Amino acid sequence: MSVIQGNDALASDYNTLRIIINKWFADNYTSISFGDGNQTYGYGGSAVSTVNAGNDMLASHMDELRDRCNIGVNMTSVTGLLSDIAVDDDILATDYNDTETKSTSINSNRMNIDVGELSLLSGGSSVRTTSYIAAIDCTFRYAQINFNNSRYFWNTGGAVNIYGVITGYSTGTGYDGAGINEILSTMGTITMNHTQTIQSGSGGIPTSIGFYDLTTSYQTIFTQTGSGAYSDATLVIEARRNSSGSYVEVRVTITPESGRTVDGTTTITSQYRKLDNQASGGETLTITAPTPTVQDHL
Repeated sequence: MSVIQGNDALASDYNTLRIIINKWFADNYTSISFGDGNQTYGYGGSAVSTVNAGNDMLASHMDELRDRCNIGVNMTSVTGLLSDIAVDDDILATDYNDTETKSTSINSNRMNIDVGELSLLSGGSSVRTTSYIAAIDCTFRYAQINFNNSRYFWNTGGAVNIYGVITGYSTGTGYDGAGINEILSTMGTITMNHTQTIQSGSGGIPTSIGFYDLTTSYQTIFTQTGSGAYSDATLVIEARRNSSGSYVEVRVTITPESGRTVDGTTTITSQYRKLDNQASGGETLTITAPTPTVQDHL
């Protein structure tokens, strides 16, 4: 609620704004579980403390709020940094109202994370060097210590990438390495974020399934099929979570043409995308990276 110029800056006004900013920057809902409506709020940063009734609202108090807003500006699609208030300056109604407006905008865009603030890190690879004639699969797991750390990761632009390559394969009658190569080379990188699955290449069928849509059973998030002589060759990517939502598993299954052999080296690689450390004034935001493991190999 905006304040009117000329009125006193009350602790109650500050605390109202503090709760709003804590909602997206820290977390007002730390006791929730997967599927609760408020799971998409919260970055897991440090919360702003209450100012007790009867105490003055200091410039340092407002700067705590504005530093968090500036981190929000740096990491989202929201623009326009807020200036700190000098120690001896009065806190004006415009200072409060500008901070409130900025916080509201960040909250609305809290998951529109600037890709320039995200790093791409290795999640491990699964390599197959022996020939196969039937379906093969591999599974990658991304684990956090609890659901809160998991959702902070996904709420701040976290994502899982999958891509693959095949080399040294034989061609000709009875072989299907070329079919698998067609799929892997055209599909590009498959990315699952908090709300959907995206394909960078072409020819596949991604879904609208993201982290918050997962269940404890595997769901197909992407499918790609070969063309022409390779129309029976397929690649399917599935994902699931554990019951608490503290980890995600992604399974990749490759099926060659019936009766055809795939030799050479098939490699499926997993990556994850994580928010870089953020800082403004005396405030920081650090997201805990998941622990990636290859659960099953090709």
